[in-house]
Amino acid sequence: MSEVKGFIGSYTKQDGKGIYSFTLDTEEKTIKTVETGYEVSGSTYIQQHGDKLYGIKKADSNAGIQSYQINEDGTLTVINDNLSSTDSACHIWITQDGKYLLEAVYGPGVVRLYKLDETTGEVLELIDIAQQEGTGTNKERQDHAHTHYIQETPDGKYAVAVDLGTDEVITFTFGDHGFKRVETLKVEPGMGPRHLIFNDNGKYAYLFTELSNEVVVLKYAEGKFEMLDKLSSIPNDFTENSQGAAIRLSHDGKYLYASNRGHQSIAVFKVLGDGEKIELVEIVGTGGDWPRDFNIDPSDTFLVCAHEADGVLTLFERDKETGRLTMLENDKRAPEGVCVQFL
Repeated sequence: MSEVKGFIGSYTKQDGKGIYSFTLDTEEKTIKTVETGYEVSGSTYIQQHGDKLYGIKKADSNAGIQSYQINEDGTLTVINDNLSSTDSACHIWITQDGKYLLEAVYGPGVVRLYKLDETTGEVLELIDIAQQEGTGTNKERQDHAHTHYIQETPDGKYAVAVDLGTDEVITFTFGDHGFKRVETLKVEPGMGPRHLIFNDNGKYAYLFTELSNEVVVLKYAEGKFEMLDKLSSIPNDFTENSQGAAIRLSHDGKYLYASNRGHQSIAVFKVLGDGEKIELVEIVGTGGDWPRDFNIDPSDTFLVCAHEADGVLTLFERDKETGRLTMLENDKRAPEGVCVQFL
């Protein structure tokens, strides 16, 4: 396959359009096209499930989720929306069975649970809202709960949320009855956890912190997390402002990547053993301002990074043996891009 398609979610505060579509030409090693996929307000996170796409939507004083049909030509057709809330989210996740959508809302520090129609892709109803409570040691950023991420655990039994404001990793059961909080891991004060990704074996997870720019290795079993190790994603002598952003694994599970806003870089880590340890391979510049999100194409050969501040899309080639990145280009733009997803 010489062409791979994807979508980029964006802010729409300035010249962002909401959802962009892009085409990566893997033979020519270039981002061939970047187009407006669907103009929608504040679609800062999107996620695919089969031939459906779900995205955050903000409309005047209402906020929630909009669902789309992904057509054969890669265009989008709206299925429906559910804008039954007021605060716009920062992350969403579709469960493996396609029955539920999980949503993390940074501002008020809540998680929301929606019921989906598994066949049509419709967002049927908002089932529940769970409020997090607490503060952290950073008075400016941790004045109250700020839930930044939520996903289903690999075993399908729980939802795990990451709260930057309270320095917590929180586990819930969920279903038609709503959320029930069952476990909480308190990480080190002031870390400000942001995103998380699981090893494919389901026994380990990697937590990325926004305020301390660290990758934390977690052991996972039956809804419980335990801290094992932590490594910095920026050089020890870097003293300027930097904030951790996104974290992703290569498809073969051998390498871990984390983006640093401010240091304007991506840190590359090698996954060791069964996943219980990682080691730093390199930290590479991203060629843009404020690298918010990135993703690796299905062949594990290319990485596309979106920059929120200047809209730059940087294309890297990935060495599958070493995990190292080589920049190929940074001349395409998706204004205010903050989420990268390959089809």
